[in-house]
Amino acid sequence: MATQMKPYVKLASTLASVGLGIFLIERFGLSELTKNGSLHIDGTILSLMVLAPVVLIIAAALVFMIGKMRRL
Repeated sequence: MATQMKPYVKLASTLASVGLGIFLIERFGLSELTKNGSLHIDGTILSLMVLAPVVLIIAAALVFMIGKMRRL
């Protein structure tokens, strides 16, 4: 018998996966830029690149916690 994932678990795992993916791409991209010696990124863009994965992972945790509480 196959178990189905609850919708809030799917949403939380998607948000967390996207957040971690963005974080890994960002880390790889910045390391490649520093190897070439050309790190000229606007401060606003750099801040968004750092904050977006954190916000997505926090959102995933909130979705999971709220979904779990509503299902009790």
